[in-house]
Amino acid sequence: MAQRKFDMMADNRTRADLLARLEPYWKMEAGNVVVLPLVMLLLSGGQLGWVSLVPMAAMVAMLVIGALYWRGKVRQLKGEAQDWPGLLRLIARLQVPVLVLTLLGCAAAAAGWLMPDLACGTADRWSATASAVLAALEYVNYYHRQLQHFDNKADFRRMLAGKGFRQSWMARDLAGLKRGE
Repeated sequence: MAQRKFDMMADNRTRADLLARLEPYWKMEAGNVVVLPLVMLLLSGGQLGWVSLVPMAAMVAMLVIGALYWRGKVRQLKGEAQDWPGLLRLIARLQVPVLVLTLLGCAAAAAGWLMPDLACGTADRWSATASAVLAALEYVNYYHRQLQHFDNKADFRRMLAGKGFRQSWMARDLAGLKRGE
């Protein structure tokens, strides 16, 4: 009986630790939906055109998906009532459209450098490039492989040990949805 109580306390501590680590993710992603485009707009002196706006749309879409996913994951871990499978189905349906938008964003950024007259200036091209790179990295980070390793010692040690990138949390959840879990 005492061992079971200890195990339950350990599980609760582990769950509490996990929630403490994951709770800020959705807030960070949601904040970045506003902050990153605003910073790019300010740094460019307001000189952003379609060359930046297309990759920025892809970046923002990926950040919104990330915010929705992490908020849903936290609610799932807390046992709060929600439609977790419905959220995962929505995120799965968005995978192809957001990939297409990300690829279009990368093409727009490249076009801005290859044909400078298409851009509103150098700041527009740099904003486009930054947005395209962030969108592509977020796409991989959410739909495929976990690229973020700086916030968890175990993940960081795994990366330093050369064990490669693990499947992302969202990719695992989407695979579970396909298997009917």
